[in-house]
Amino acid sequence: MKNIKYFFVALLIIVAASCTNDNTTGPVGTLSLKLTDAPMHYSQFMSASVTIDKIEIGNSAHANSFMTLTNTPMKYNLLELVNGMTSTMATIEIPAGDYDLLRLYISSTEMKMVNGDSFTYNMDQYGYSGSGMIQNGMMLNNQNRSIDIQLDHILTISNGSMSEFLLDMDVDQSFVLEGVNYNNMMMSMTGFTFMPTMRFVDMSTSGTINGNVHGTNGNLPNVTISLMHNGTLYTTTHSDENGHYAFIGIPEGMYNVEAELDGYIMNPIGNEQNMGELSMMPKGTLSVNFNMMVSN
Repeated sequence: MKNIKYFFVALLIIVAASCTNDNTTGPVGTLSLKLTDAPMHYSQFMSASVTIDKIEIGNSAHANSFMTLTNTPMKYNLLELVNGMTSTMATIEIPAGDYDLLRLYISSTEMKMVNGDSFTYNMDQYGYSGSGMIQNGMMLNNQNRSIDIQLDHILTISNGSMSEFLLDMDVDQSFVLEGVNYNNMMMSMTGFTFMPTMRFVDMSTSGTINGNVHGTNGNLPNVTISLMHNGTLYTTTHSDENGHYAFIGIPEGMYNVEAELDGYIMNPIGNEQNMGELSMMPKGTLSVNFNMMVSN
């Protein structure tokens, strides 16, 4: 009997070793995916959340090449991921090779207001809204019930490599409010439609723009900061309670940064550094501050 027990123990060790070798066979590299948010300008919301059920990556030329990066449903409050804050969606080793398509499965979205009202948009019930095209090669795949994100460049995973990508979801554009009404400066609504609007960038070829917005009596919150590229709006953010703002994952290129707040104008003094185009280099950091004054 003892010999039989030893035999089964030895067999289990062999099987475990075999499984370990299968999981690590061949060259692999590490892929990390992070989520951030281009925030909304409304202050009446406690949360704007998305539930991501699964993320896949593959090569569009090979239908059987797709693999799952994560299939654990996670709920993210996008209003917590602003001005440089991120949340890691997945960090995983994948086989070396070329990848050009990311698939994102979002099952539901939710908005909660400070007055206690709550609204949910379920993709299985209502489907994705919009014309099908999201931005920069991103498509709504109604067949797979997914968002297909075509990478701008082939992602080549080599042995021992580390690749980091950022998914920046624009809450203002993605959560389209319905039945909005104002009563004594308090906002109410009847619901919202989810129209996914996002950008997907390679962090190895992008940089950061940050700074502070100053007023005559101190730092200014809730200032809309717009990032322009080739005369077109690229993304926006809003200064926090300390007047700070940040854009992360900004690809290499030339940009203009603008600041706007109702009742204020740009101060003619102290804004010299944000005039004209700014040159963003890979992994670069640009500091751009704004001085604003009350308009007459």
